[in-house]
Amino acid sequence: MQGLPKEVRSWIYNFFYNEHSVAYLKIDAQHCIAAKGGNVGHYGLSSLRIGKPVAEQLEFMEGLLPCPELPYHMAMVELPSGRVADLHLFADNAGLWLLFLDATAERDNRQRLQQKAYEMTLLQERERQLNEKLQSANEALRTSQEGLAREYQRAEALLLNILPASIAERLKAHKKIADNHAEVSVLFADIVGFTERARSVGAVTTLAILNYFFKAADRLSERYGCEKIKTIGDCVMVVAGLPTARSDHAGALARYAIELRKAVKRERFAGEPIRLRIGIHSGPIVAGVIGKRRFAYDLWGETVNLASRIQTSAEPDEIRISDATHQLLGPKFACDPLGETELRGTGRVRMWRLRA
Repeated sequence: MQGLPKEVRSWIYNFFYNEHSVAYLKIDAQHCIAAKGGNVGHYGLSSLRIGKPVAEQLEFMEGLLPCPELPYHMAMVELPSGRVADLHLFADNAGLWLLFLDATAERDNRQRLQQKAYEMTLLQERERQLNEKLQSANEALRTSQEGLAREYQRAEALLLNILPASIAERLKAHKKIADNHAEVSVLFADIVGFTERARSVGAVTTLAILNYFFKAADRLSERYGCEKIKTIGDCVMVVAGLPTARSDHAGALARYAIELRKAVKRERFAGEPIRLRIGIHSGPIVAGVIGKRRFAYDLWGETVNLASRIQTSAEPDEIRISDATHQLLGPKFACDPLGETELRGTGRVRMWRLRA
């Protein structure tokens, strides 16, 4: 060890001080091993023979000697023992010195770091894949929710086409719909000569006329706060005063009837303007929802029956009202008396003609 260069001795000292293992070889001018020392067993160098060429005994030295530049460093060299060493080649007057400094721990640490880096890469890739799946699932969920929202809105719109809004809310709350209304006005209106005209114009024109009529009935219902209950063939049934009670139900329905008659006259059916027969009666009714899969909101009672009979007895283009409705209208609406008329299933009924 005394023959080692000062720098080499300092490295060896520091290496031992830091609890590392060190070994060295002295190589003569013929590139043979002149001496060996340190912990050669640690590196699997015990079998190296003195006086024999170093390149024949250590494969990694082949072609390295003579070394043009000294000192020379080889990092992380795999040794036959399985150890890893940093090799330092130095020269002095006596020859060359090959120093073995253990780098196995560093190698293992690098491998651990590489393994952790690899595992981290795998985790990041897995995270990316999971994020993509999550994003895809969220997108599918959003699309599904949007679809459900559209279907819900469509179902709501269809429900409101069938039922008054307040009745629809009660039905959604699973409440039974069966109500008594003490004062309402009921209207029936149908197209004069519908059956004969329908035969002459065909299905497409007939459906277009019905669509025009019923759309006008819907539009005016919203304007005057009435409820279109149903259509029966070419006949429409409308009520005022429910589901929310109103004291002017007779007046609202009278205005509705006048505007409906005026609206349909703008359209021609089989070459002639559409004319209606309209009948109105006021009184108590029962209202409720019937059915389960195909439910309907409907009205029952003598008031409904009498309004239908009055409509049937009306002349073309006439709005005929009962005496009860006339009394509720008062002097604000001009009416002509029609006297008493015999109605089927009802007897003699006093009626009035509502002027335009």
